[in-house]
Amino acid sequence: MPVHERQVFDDFIRAEGLKETVQRALVLDAFLSADEHVSAEDVYHLVNQQTRRVGFVTVYRTMKLIAGCGLAREVTFDDGIVRFEHAYGRQHHHHLICTNCKQAIEFTSRPMDEAENAILETHGFEARYHRYEIFGLCHECRDAPGGEQPGRT
Repeated sequence: MPVHERQVFDDFIRAEGLKETVQRALVLDAFLSADEHVSAEDVYHLVNQQTRRVGFVTVYRTMKLIAGCGLAREVTFDDGIVRFEHAYGRQHHHHLICTNCKQAIEFTSRPMDEAENAILETHGFEARYHRYEIFGLCHECRDAPGGEQPGRT
């Protein structure tokens, strides 16, 4: 695990008056090793592939702490499941979400960012956060017979 990310988390935990525990470290390690958007349940399964047993509530609360310190960002797509994506040191991005297979494809766009900044300036608005998501079919589902693959969720 990147040492700096561990330090960010440990500093946040101490500032919140919480203890650094083995269970929290396991959850952080599992999240940082994940390459995709993961739910608390996904992280729970990753953690419990290790030798130690960690409860779901501990995983859920720790994921909230990981988001709270800026290492993760919560995202919710059209299925209503809260997922966490890596946020620390990552460029701002948007998502294309396949409504069939649920794949989330990250993308960046300089023209979109420039347009957003112009809109904010025109209205004298200071953005705290935003998200831009496009829902449709990925090329695998679109190219499948019938335009989608039944049963893939």
